[in-house]
Amino acid sequence: MKGNIQICLKLSISVLFYVVIKDMSKKVLKQLGELQSGDLIEVTWLDASRGRLETVEELREAGVPGAEIDLPVISYGVYIGTFGKIAKHIVLVASQWLFAQGYGQIDCTIIPVGTVENINVLKPKLMDAKNVHVCQQAFIHGRARRLMRRITIFGNEE
Repeated sequence: MKGNIQICLKLSISVLFYVVIKDMSKKVLKQLGELQSGDLIEVTWLDASRGRLETVEELREAGVPGAEIDLPVISYGVYIGTFGKIAKHIVLVASQWLFAQGYGQIDCTIIPVGTVENINVLKPKLMDAKNVHVCQQAFIHGRARRLMRRITIFGNEE
């Protein structure tokens, strides 16, 4: 019986994943395929958070459809890749601080691909390949060391 439950669970997850991918906009998949690491982009997507309750109530009173769940968001940042084993996510570097050589910090925006409505390239190749690689490594490894209030991003080694 336990084996049957595991098989059913795996099939359910596979079917759900297929439905999400199947329903994803072909336009967004095309746009995503055309992105280059380092591009400055604008992503229009739907966040599942409600934000401030006062705002949701005002939107609901104004008759905005979907105001209870879907929160339209426009995010800007430098595209460093699409990551995720099960659900794919667009990763944007929104801010980068370089305190000194080898010391810095990045702030990323992570957007589930299935929530994206549109991607617009504002400036191709804004960030050079070397800096993109440093940001990718910092994001992938999530490794940093704090020394005297400075953060070393590992991945900046040659």
